[in-house]
Amino acid sequence: MNSSNTRISRRTFLGNTAALSVAGMLGGMPLLASGKEQVKLSFMYPVGVSGDINRIVSGMISGFNAANPDILVEAIYAGSYDNTEQKVMTSLGVGDPPGTWLPINSALQTFLSMGALEDVTALAKADDIYQDFLPGFLGTCISDDKLYGLPFQCSTPVLYYNKAALAKAGIKSAPNNWDELFATAKALTVRQGQDVTQWGLTIGGGWHDWMFESYVRQNGLVPWTKDKVMFDAAESVDALEFWLRMAQAGVMPTASTWQGSANDFMAGRTAMLYHSTGSMTNLRKSSPFEVGVAPMPKNKTFGASMGGGPILIAKHQPDAHKRACWAFARWMTNTANQSMWCKETGYLAARKSSWESAEMTSFVAEVPEARIALDQAAFAGAFLQVPGYHKVREYLKSAIDRTLIGEIRPDAALREATASSNREIQRMLRRRG
Repeated sequence: MNSSNTRISRRTFLGNTAALSVAGMLGGMPLLASGKEQVKLSFMYPVGVSGDINRIVSGMISGFNAANPDILVEAIYAGSYDNTEQKVMTSLGVGDPPGTWLPINSALQTFLSMGALEDVTALAKADDIYQDFLPGFLGTCISDDKLYGLPFQCSTPVLYYNKAALAKAGIKSAPNNWDELFATAKALTVRQGQDVTQWGLTIGGGWHDWMFESYVRQNGLVPWTKDKVMFDAAESVDALEFWLRMAQAGVMPTASTWQGSANDFMAGRTAMLYHSTGSMTNLRKSSPFEVGVAPMPKNKTFGASMGGGPILIAKHQPDAHKRACWAFARWMTNTANQSMWCKETGYLAARKSSWESAEMTSFVAEVPEARIALDQAAFAGAFLQVPGYHKVREYLKSAIDRTLIGEIRPDAALREATASSNREIQRMLRRRG
């Protein structure tokens, strides 16, 4: 890694380049006319994984402010993705939104239905965005062929495993398909009497609906379009029946929390864990054992849902603020910063040039696990981009939870979730007009 002085100098150059690029794209106008006041922006963002990501984001924003004296970005840490989106929606309702914010990519249709987003297609086409960003990641920001943000916090679920636990059980490699996953989870589950001291597998709670969509994709189906969901399709029911079989066999808990599941893995209370690639650096550095990383095991095919989110820009704000927001989004997603972000967190760099850089080539040679989710991204797509997705997610999570505790059959639970979800989607579409 370069020294801190070299890194600051490079970022200053990149920040100035981004500002000049924005000026060129907007008819040659400078970002701010001479003598005008500094543009002040707020950037609202969540932290969706374990680790010290808040500190990293704050440091990046401080770097941008130092490199761009005409702009001052205020970092507003808003908690979880859900908390962030609710705060943004509330601020939109009173006409005082942040200049830019970072939601889960599923929220795209929700914010579009509110008329809240600036279309950045023209800016992106005048820049290198369409050429350099990985198409799958960029696709999470696109609706009806229009671009509404820049991918920043890109992730997929991956399978983490405790190499020492596998070796102790005589297992030589991570599972490659669902049958192997079940068998491996059985072999890794440890009991003392009736008590489980080590689960074979844990599926990170809170975002288990994200994991579930990945399983449905592994059955060859994307279980939604932009105006309906198909949670009751045969491919979806089969996926939930598989989860239920693992839970009934006692190889995975019927419920967990997002942070709690990560803590259980690091403490050796579960041998395998489905979690975000954004947790990779923290899990690798904080676990007292060697951590393995594998693609999500396949069924009919490999498949995954893309999580994380883009940096979006508010539509209803002065032009100078929009230009400043674009400069900020462009800077946060430039080649050097995306490389650093990937190395420090485990989130995936969204740019081809980041992965091709000498810094990342060296890093991947040292930590080959960093490429697992990138390779898996070839089989991935955006997560649940439907209107009213907050309520839709809750219907699906409830169906999964009720099934795993034995309250309801998988097919009945998913029929209910589908009916409720599609009513909500149609209600939101009518409101949109």
